Amino acid sequence: MTGSVLAYDVCAVVVLTLVIVWYFHGKRVPLVSHRTYLIMLAAMFASTGLEIAGIRFVDMYGTPDVAMFWVCSTLQHLALNALPLLLVYYILQVSHVELSHDWRIKTGLIVCGIANIVLIVSNPVTHFVYNWDGTQYVYNQGVWILVLLALVYIVACSIKGIRHADRVVLVRIAVVLINVLSVVVALVAQYKLQVLVVNFAMAIAALSVYFSLQNPKMVMDAVTGQFNRRFMGEFLHNYFANKKAFSIIVVAMDDFKFINKTYGVDNGDNLLKQVGTFLENMKAQKTVFRLGADQFCVAIRKGKEDSDEVARRIHERFKHPWYSDNQASIMMSASICCLECPRDAADFGRLIEVMDYAMSMTKKLHKGTIMWANDLDLGKIQEDKAVEKAVKQALDRDELMVYYQPIYSVSKGVYNSAEALVRLHDEELGWISPEVFIPIAEKNGMILEMGEVILEKVCRFIHDFRLSETTVEYIEVNISPVQLMQLNFSDRVLEIMKRYDVKPKQINIEITETATMSSADMVNENIANLVEKGIRFSLDDYGSGYANIDYINHMPFSIIKLDKCIIWDSFKSQKAGITLEHTIAMLNALKLHIVAEGVETAEMRDCLVSFGCHFMQGWYYSKAVSDQEFIKLIEAQAL
Repeated sequence: MTGSVLAYDVCAVVVLTLVIVWYFHGKRVPLVSHRTYLIMLAAMFASTGLEIAGIRFVDMYGTPDVAMFWVCSTLQHLALNALPLLLVYYILQVSHVELSHDWRIKTGLIVCGIANIVLIVSNPVTHFVYNWDGTQYVYNQGVWILVLLALVYIVACSIKGIRHADRVVLVRIAVVLINVLSVVVALVAQYKLQVLVVNFAMAIAALSVYFSLQNPKMVMDAVTGQFNRRFMGEFLHNYFANKKAFSIIVVAMDDFKFINKTYGVDNGDNLLKQVGTFLENMKAQKTVFRLGADQFCVAIRKGKEDSDEVARRIHERFKHPWYSDNQASIMMSASICCLECPRDAADFGRLIEVMDYAMSMTKKLHKGTIMWANDLDLGKIQEDKAVEKAVKQALDRDELMVYYQPIYSVSKGVYNSAEALVRLHDEELGWISPEVFIPIAEKNGMILEMGEVILEKVCRFIHDFRLSETTVEYIEVNISPVQLMQLNFSDRVLEIMKRYDVKPKQINIEITETATMSSADMVNENIANLVEKGIRFSLDDYGSGYANIDYINHMPFSIIKLDKCIIWDSFKSQKAGITLEHTIAMLNALKLHIVAEGVETAEMRDCLVSFGCHFMQGWYYSKAVSDQEFIKLIEAQAL
């Protein structure tokens, strides 16, 4: 056999060596699919190396009849024919098909394995698979039996994986099958041309799969060098599928935005890297992931006792300083939340829900401490999911309702405006309070669609019922801080108003003080654009938060709505009454319209009027009613 023919095998060895070096240069990926891929590389390397050794042995001694040649050849073909079985197993792994749950797949692998071994081991005697004519391999009928078995099984298992695959898994299977096809083409070429190209084709396929699927850098976080959030789901799949017990520890640095702002993003990244390294170097059977900006997750393979110890050691470490690039001492605290699976979560989707909820409650109730998820009301998550489903269904079916609570002008003796309030009724949950479903809609982003739907219903109401011909001067529409942060929000508001021929003076946008505390530039830009077009803004719940005179002076509010709590308190406490009286006097001096919320009795009305408040909203006048009932109220006052 000439050296020019062996050149393909030599090239294959070079390519496989590069792939192995690159792979082991990175961090080990603890997945069965990665281990299977490495075994496939080893089998390819063995097959190619043994083929070179066998042929060189023939070149040196001039005869294939010696035992050494057939030993090398048999081992080489065993390694070569093991590859289809390893490939099938690899496809099942990347498809998340559990071999232990399907006896037919397992039986098929065993049968194919036995057939391969029997045919290859007996071949030196039977020559059923291949022979050697003194210069090259001559393949017989047996080789096509082995090829057919391999192809049928690869196709069958690929179909099995595709049937249960999502888009990402389909891409993985497609990559593998394209490379398998290239090897089949090389196999046919080798049979027809009698040139040893199969090993080289397999090496190129292995290189392609490495860059497409198996590169460890694809599952690594670039800043910390730990595994990323996407990989976490793939890693835990086997644990959930086989109901293996494990623990999760979520570590979230408290106020890390302050660290970035004070010490700079580069120092912040360096601190994150230090935390990741500390977690990775802890003595425990664990795997570390970076979940997000300031959060890590530690998956531990043993029980709660180990988790307690690991969590305690992490908490203890944060009592000591970390160091910046210039060795400045930095103290950080961390909130730590621990979960046990499958007790607290039986699948990955549920795990993410529990982790997010448990960490938010840990930061809210026990910031900087350790908390176990089973100490929390995890049923709240199911309730939130049910509400989320109800909101989505209402949006899809256009079932969100807008009610209107009238606002009474004492000086004019009529209802001069109203506040639009969204209402939601679900067949299973009944009436759901806005205090429940609006925060959930804000969290998952549905508030954006909901806000546009509400504004459109209000504008349609103003147009269809010709409110401009009644005593109603404007309708107040509550806008979420999430909406105000959106690029071109003001354009969308103006577009909807124009569609229904609603004048700027007929809409008043009601916001809370927290609406201007995040993404200030975008919020201020949206507010300025709308004010420029003549739309007025009102500050809701004044007196319930931290709003002060400076805040009111610098924001373009035309109306201040007094929170019902400070009004109710004024009738319980003399000090509160004096505070309310002077607050109203101050706002009047600033020439701001004042609306008192929560007016429930004539006594409240008379007192507020004496203080100088001339716009009232509350159950004394009317509860929130449907659009039809609101129109009846307006019509009734004219009689």
